[in-house]
Amino acid sequence: MTTSPVQKCLVVVPMKDPTLSKTRLRGRLKDEQRKALAQLLFKRTLKTLLQARDSTQEALFDLAVVTDSTDAATIAATHDVTVIEEGPAHSLSRAVDTAAQWAARNGFDAICMFPADLAAPDPEDIRRFVRAGLKHGGGVLCPSTDMGTNALFLSPPTAIPFSFGINSANSHMTAIEQAGLLPRLLPLESLRFDIDTVDCLEKSLGQVPEVSNLLAQT
Repeated sequence: MTTSPVQKCLVVVPMKDPTLSKTRLRGRLKDEQRKALAQLLFKRTLKTLLQARDSTQEALFDLAVVTDSTDAATIAATHDVTVIEEGPAHSLSRAVDTAAQWAARNGFDAICMFPADLAAPDPEDIRRFVRAGLKHGGGVLCPSTDMGTNALFLSPPTAIPFSFGINSANSHMTAIEQAGLLPRLLPLESLRFDIDTVDCLEKSLGQVPEVSNLLAQT
């Protein structure tokens, strides 16, 4: 299995139209609450990634959003973040693949995906995760609480087919091995928890004040 240091990494945040987000919360939240929650988490994730990128002298990564949403693209542009046009992908896996193809065409030798709905990401955990990939290359994964893939570093960007969802961390590990690369798990606590189910939402209400405040106001 091969590994080598990485020089240029693109961090990507996939974001669907906020009005179509958080569909698994329909039984718990009104439509306007789901949209507002998706926007809140997206903005917080971007701000945290920018903080992680800009708080050190080293240029750890470039940052982009892959989306087909005008709303999300506007938010990204407001934060001076590159926008990759998703096109009619209609799935997280295809959206990340679009971003990986874009990264490869534009001279990046690695891609690193973070989801838009992390509950409370820590800038230092983000830096640790990216640095782990930059040091050795190959693949680095942070599994979600249900063994989905909540963060994925991959070098080269198009080395594997992406397949996100429950238990996808194991699928991605296997794909990385089959590509002749070294896979590593890095389960950083603040990156493992996203808000995409009712159970996750209820947990966040006691841990993330911004979410509680938002729902109380909408």
